[in-house]
Amino acid sequence: MDDKNQKETVHGYEILRAVTFANNRGFALAENSAAVDPFVTWQFTEEAGTRDYYWGHYSANKDAAARDYENRISAYFDSYRIPEKDAYKYYSTQRPVDIGTFPKTDGGPVRFENFDKRENVEQGQFKAWGYLVYDAPLTAKQIYDYELRPAPDNFDAVIAKNKQAQTAPKPIAEQLVEAEKQVQRGETPATDKKIQRDER
Repeated sequence: MDDKNQKETVHGYEILRAVTFANNRGFALAENSAAVDPFVTWQFTEEAGTRDYYWGHYSANKDAAARDYENRISAYFDSYRIPEKDAYKYYSTQRPVDIGTFPKTDGGPVRFENFDKRENVEQGQFKAWGYLVYDAPLTAKQIYDYELRPAPDNFDAVIAKNKQAQTAPKPIAEQLVEAEKQVQRGETPATDKKIQRDER
């Protein structure tokens, strides 16, 4: 789901899980414990950050609803080959994806794909037998235990990279240019401020 910390409610149903594709279509699993059928899977279209939910499949059984949610995501991908934009992809680098080769969590996998052979992935950065897609991130232990490798453009990795870019010190050359401009404007750079060095 795009914002894991904020739960959306639709017609009394709380969205538990959701995946959005790159074309702003997606699927959601929701629950309303007071309803006759407490679980539903919807398709949705997202525009300007707002979702329009439709084509609900209602169920009294949570496991059946979760399977329906995952089946709808998988069928949509198989039909249109459009990637998910807010999901978490993990490559199986040591073996094809099969029973017992991946963690089963509350976040999926929502779908997986095996290649015909071990292939170069991510512009040749490494090789993999296939990949799995989850709607919530795996833990470092789960990744290690199953010898998976996260895709570099995973939703959580992109957010972490953006935060790091915002907090990282400017390169020394930029800091020197900025200090020179301050001097030219007649400002005196504070003597207790030193050029920040990026030790990485």
